[in-house]
Amino acid sequence: MSETTSLLLKLQRTLWARNMRDNIAAGMLTVLVVIYALGGLALLTAMAVLAAQQDQWSALAGMVGVGTLAYAGVAVVLPSGEAQLRPAMFAALPVTTRQLLPALAWSTLLTSRGVIAVVCTAVTTIAGVILLAGAGHVFAAVVLPVAMLAALVTTLLLGELVATLGSGGGRTSRERSNIIGALLVVLFLFAFNAFAGLGVEAIPLHLVGDVLGWTPFGASAAVVTSAVQGRWLIAFGQLCVAAATLVMGGWWWRRAVERQLEAPLDAAGSSGEKPDKHREAEAGTPLLLPGLPYTPAAMVYSRAVRYLRRDSRMLASLVMFPVIAAFFLIQGVLVHEMTMFMGMILIGLMAGTLAANDFGHDGPATWVHLTSGVPVRTLLLARHAASMTPLVVLLIGVDVLGIILADSRDVALLVAVVSVGMAVAAGAIALFFTTFNPFATSRPGTSPWADKSGYSGAAFISAFAALFLGWLPAAPGGALIAVGYQADVVWLVGLGVVLVLALPAALYAGSVALCTRRVGRRLPEIHHKVRAWVN
Repeated sequence: MSETTSLLLKLQRTLWARNMRDNIAAGMLTVLVVIYALGGLALLTAMAVLAAQQDQWSALAGMVGVGTLAYAGVAVVLPSGEAQLRPAMFAALPVTTRQLLPALAWSTLLTSRGVIAVVCTAVTTIAGVILLAGAGHVFAAVVLPVAMLAALVTTLLLGELVATLGSGGGRTSRERSNIIGALLVVLFLFAFNAFAGLGVEAIPLHLVGDVLGWTPFGASAAVVTSAVQGRWLIAFGQLCVAAATLVMGGWWWRRAVERQLEAPLDAAGSSGEKPDKHREAEAGTPLLLPGLPYTPAAMVYSRAVRYLRRDSRMLASLVMFPVIAAFFLIQGVLVHEMTMFMGMILIGLMAGTLAANDFGHDGPATWVHLTSGVPVRTLLLARHAASMTPLVVLLIGVDVLGIILADSRDVALLVAVVSVGMAVAAGAIALFFTTFNPFATSRPGTSPWADKSGYSGAAFISAFAALFLGWLPAAPGGALIAVGYQADVVWLVGLGVVLVLALPAALYAGSVALCTRRVGRRLPEIHHKVRAWVN
């Protein structure tokens, strides 16, 4: 190992230790990833053992392929921030690509996810060797560790490659990357829970291995499993896929590092100038939404609503929540309507998600509020209403569809009322935290999954406040509705309906009064907290 590589790895270790020590939420994210990784490893290992007992050796390739695919997917949607050595950092230093690449390669193992990948590879290798040797395939058991080492290199390489997809280009490419990332998050969570619920015997892992064996994700391990089954021509083809992945992937990664060293601003995602036709189109778009009066409140509201779709930090949520809602509605129709009711409650509980940090998302532009002369109450409530609008509209749509699609429409109607109460409570809590707990975010145009503000304690509190607190104001009324409906006591149900709406409404009114007074007194202090972007 050269002196440069050793020095850079020491830098990685030092900065990683400081990052994990100072960012509690980063540690929480790491724990979450470890839990899902170990759970998936245990599930896949059990499935592979059962498949091996039936001579379905492709399950080993399926196990490796699913693990590699999950690693690459997580690298897209949840960048960890643990990789402290970024090529753009060294653009002004006398460091060449040849000197930097070894340190970058080894540094992938100096992160929690790199360690997880090594652990999963080691467990898979040990399990595979024991199964193959026990079945009499001694030569395959000897060759498997080599194939698994290639699989580990492929996994880490693919993780580095997919992490660069959203690092450059214009707004359109970043928006596309964010949308794909949001959909992958939902897909991974649902897939993991579905697999865990089906049981190890219900999932044909060997068929998954047959498919992924022809992709970069599982080709290395598939070479051994195909050879064990006597499919030598297929094994040769998969060997070509694995070799091509390593060669082409290594070349692509080297080129990406060279580009970031030569043009760090382009690699960071500078969008450049817009084409003339785009500027003309935007210049011809009125700011005020149709039907709204020409007032400061309407202008603030219209500006915030129009910008929601253009803000890549919000775009992922705007895509993710409709997908989640559709999942619960479809499951409610196909499986059990209780799932549909759970979806209605969940969307109501999450209605304030986008509104929990309005000042942070405006960032340095908050100074406009200080100098505009517009009343603080107008600015605060109009901006808050804009952030609440998308999920409130989604909640209304979900509730209406739930009432139409449910067999027990009276129950669906009561659940819809409870969900509205929870949405009101969630809005009150979001307004409170956006005022009393503002925190700086990443600059507009950056990926929400790479948002360094998510590592702060303030962000962690705001993110989970609605989940832990949003249901409390609606709980007494919801309990009365449930008890009254079960006992067929109409007046008790009516009292529950009143409470489930009145208590959150009272909380909202109190939150508006409290937050308006605080912003009127502390807006310069709030601006000081969010005046600079995090990254």
